[in-house]
Amino acid sequence: MEYFDDNEPDFFSELKDCAWNILHENPGIDMDEWIDLLMRQYPAEVVDAIGSHPAEAYASLSLMWNDEYTDSDTGECDTFRGWAKRFSSYGAIDRYDKAAEQEAILRHLQAQHYKKQ
Repeated sequence: MEYFDDNEPDFFSELKDCAWNILHENPGIDMDEWIDLLMRQYPAEVVDAIGSHPAEAYASLSLMWNDEYTDSDTGECDTFRGWAKRFSSYGAIDRYDKAAEQEAILRHLQAQHYKKQ
């Protein structure tokens, strides 16, 4: 039986956050560019979650391209491949961010409304 410490970091979740950030900050990139940027900008997170062998890391990240990721700010879920398509341009990212901001304002107003009831 394995015991997990709740205080232990979830390295794979951290890597997925970094992977989403790469897509959000670099419109129009494909899987190879995404993997390259992820390995260069977040090497510690890649090693912690996957390991340090370059070929194995590349293979694991290639598989992760089809994994789902949920944006914690909006609750929207898509695969990394899907996020890359959604973030195809700076305009698309800007529209997504503006919609996320409006959703956050709406959630805040709804929470305030429920508190008054």
